[in-house]
Amino acid sequence: FIDIEGSTPMAERLGDLRWLALLRETNSIVRAEIARYGGFEVKTIGDAFMLAFGSARRALLCAIGVQQGIARYSADHPEHAVRLRIGLHAGEPVREGNDFHGRSVILASRIAGEAAGGEILASALLRELTESAGDIRFEVGREVALKGFAGTHQVYPVRFA
Repeated sequence: FIDIEGSTPMAERLGDLRWLALLRETNSIVRAEIARYGGFEVKTIGDAFMLAFGSARRALLCAIGVQQGIARYSADHPEHAVRLRIGLHAGEPVREGNDFHGRSVILASRIAGEAAGGEILASALLRELTESAGDIRFEVGREVALKGFAGTHQVYPVRFA
């Protein structure tokens, strides 16, 4: 899951037409990375994306590419700087048509909600699936309580330049 941090105040500040132009730019960056890594755009809701990938590694590389692309855009357009929150999880969702449902989907959404702007948070499972190649680094994990889930869950910020 990907969404823009502080999108409502930003939309209010920019006005509808400039907000829509900014949203188009952001969406273009996200969609380019989805295509690059072979992902599937499940749906968008306002400023948020739900994505699916056949590989945890490709999902993580896409997230890194998105954050790097948004950072470049924001550096070039400081008056419209954007910060994205990204949450990743791996699982076996239930597919109905072009949509996905189930615990793994909800968990990914809740993890995205815990991310700060400019951050990629990965579940412990996604980290375990992707760290063995050694080229992707994770920060020290943190325990978070995720709305609707019992107990706490370990999430790991992803290091990227």
